[in-house]
Amino acid sequence: MLINVDDPGKKPYPGMPLLQLGFRPFFLLAGISAVLLIFIWGWILSTGASVTIYSSIDWHGHEMVYGFVVAVVAGFLLTAVKNWTGRQTANGTALLFLALLWLTARVLPFLPEVFPYWILATIDLSFLPVLAATLFPLLMKSRNYRNLVFPAILMILFAANAVFHLGVMGFIEDGQRYAVYAAVYIVLLLISIMGGRVIPFFIERGLGGEIQCRTYSTIEIAANAVLLLLGALHTAGLIGIYSVIVALIAAVLHLVRLAGWYSNGVWRVPLLWVLVLAYGWIVVGLFLLALSMAGIIAVSLALHALTIGGIGLMTMGMMVRVSMGHSGRKLFAPALIPAAFAALNVAVVVRVILPIMISTQSYPALVLISALIWVVVFGIFVYKMSSVYLSPRVDGRPG
Repeated sequence: MLINVDDPGKKPYPGMPLLQLGFRPFFLLAGISAVLLIFIWGWILSTGASVTIYSSIDWHGHEMVYGFVVAVVAGFLLTAVKNWTGRQTANGTALLFLALLWLTARVLPFLPEVFPYWILATIDLSFLPVLAATLFPLLMKSRNYRNLVFPAILMILFAANAVFHLGVMGFIEDGQRYAVYAAVYIVLLLISIMGGRVIPFFIERGLGGEIQCRTYSTIEIAANAVLLLLGALHTAGLIGIYSVIVALIAAVLHLVRLAGWYSNGVWRVPLLWVLVLAYGWIVVGLFLLALSMAGIIAVSLALHALTIGGIGLMTMGMMVRVSMGHSGRKLFAPALIPAAFAALNVAVVVRVILPIMISTQSYPALVLISALIWVVVFGIFVYKMSSVYLSPRVDGRPG
């Protein structure tokens, strides 16, 4: 589990702290990109400017998933695989190469006159296979077969990203939409799989063993399977009564799952309630998705409940938890971080709930307000957490 671990080795890695373990550069890059990507997106919405080689909608969808979220996933897996296998994941020069590869793919869309598109596509597509290739041998050598699912998920994400670029180049009609929808569901599935492993454990441990979370193997399997089916149907554009039913079943299964984990005690611990609320937004998003498939509300509202609330809040909460534990610090949220968690929930309400309740004329303003809250929230994250990434572990151990 990703919680105060005793990393192998007796002496700290001799290089700069930022390159000692994957969570350091990638969580920092994720935080900075969360600020910049949404700041630029808000500016595009306000001015109608066109600043990248993609359309504005395509750029926003692609970069939030294949940029921001993939950086979080990379930092998480590079750290988790070391914990799971007891073997060193990429650090030093190798980690720097991975970080620069990711960063280059974020910058090139702004330079369409300088580099041909095939270079951008190649660099962007190469990151996920390279990341998977660094993790796969470690899992195999340690016979950690259970976690081979994660390199497999990275390669599925790679395939979806390839569809995006083929869509931009005109080879697959509407490929950009397929790729973004598929990526959202893949990330939700990743959260669902990992959430089922760690959220109950974190709650039980965080509350000092005063409760035991309830988990049901049938519900665990069914929740993931139905979510996968829903993702396939929605990505393929098969929206009808059967998709509405599948979305409702998914929402109920994940609600039952969350109810089994829940305890009133979580509200005493910000690093617990942030995970509970994030998973709660996934449940809300699935219910809203059923409504959107029934033609009652816009699909963008459901998707933003899933992405801002579910993915955004979950990734922020997990980044703080992993960062504190793997830097040798106590597992608590630094000052201002709980307020940032709370504000991100407000951003979801403004972006998703208020547009359902009030005049559509206010929708553009609500989108911009939500975007501004997101920028401030992740600005706080970068401000408070940067020192963790740039300084050695406080206990002198590697990582």
